[in-house]
Amino acid sequence: MSAEHDHHGNSVAAWVCNLLLVAAFGVGSLAVVFLSVPMAVAAGIIGVVGLIAGKVLAARGYGVAGRSTAAGH
Repeated sequence: MSAEHDHHGNSVAAWVCNLLLVAAFGVGSLAVVFLSVPMAVAAGIIGVVGLIAGKVLAARGYGVAGRSTAAGH
């Protein structure tokens, strides 16, 4: 396996981004079930916050290329 694929996104930035996007998907799913516009808006906001948080954390060094990863590499 090549060195460029060793981490597979296993970083704090990736985990935070993915957890927030999964939460957004869950809230969005409930918004569809309950036909709730406020919940749909909340899901969109959570999704955008997740994407921004992932980018900010990666820029601060918590991404795969950074100095701090979730696996402790």
